Amino acid sequence: WPQQAYSKLIVIAIANTLDLPETMFKKKLQSRLGLNRVIFHPYTFKQLSEIVQARLGPDLSSLFDKDSLDLICRKVSSISGDVRRVLQICSQTLDMAQLDKSSKKVTLEHVQKTFERLYTSTRTICIRNLNPVQRKVLEAIQDELSYGKGREITTINAIYDRLDKKEYSFTDVRRICAHLSACGLLLLDKTSTSIARQSVRLSMPIHLLIFALKNNT
Repeated sequence: WPQQAYSKLIVIAIANTLDLPETMFKKKLQSRLGLNRVIFHPYTFKQLSEIVQARLGPDLSSLFDKDSLDLICRKVSSISGDVRRVLQICSQTLDMAQLDKSSKKVTLEHVQKTFERLYTSTRTICIRNLNPVQRKVLEAIQDELSYGKGREITTINAIYDRLDKKEYSFTDVRRICAHLSACGLLLLDKTSTSIARQSVRLSMPIHLLIFALKNNT
């Protein structure tokens, strides 16, 4: 149908990955698609602030000090720009503040306690305890799966290509990825017949990895 004259069929797909056609369709079908991609960039602090206040509405927004809501939006915008993450942190902070009988609003102190709780999560502690060699491999995976590329899966070989060959052998990278998988940070495809092309996926949203790496330097 894409090749037919006067074809009026348009397919619009929205995904959190840029390689959706390559992973979903066979090559024969890919070649027949008239493909245009529009990349949606992460929200800025100002955009996050406006969206979140609209989502919370006047009643819930009034329960937050302006500075506390701004702090949440600024921290998330510096990492991922993910609205869902802001709303999640707002919800966790509001729950905490409601247990505090001495305060009628969510304050900066409540927000700081929520982020401290994130710092001490099991995965964050594991990342904090990695040695520099293991950490560099995890940073290479972060680069491969960064928001700008919109990818969720990479391979052992792609990770190896991002590292200094003088410091890392392919065997080193494979061994470290296996260790990170055992720690619960990565998911490895154990059905792959090729070690080099073995797929690697994070066991957490990438914004949590970025958050953990930024706050454990």
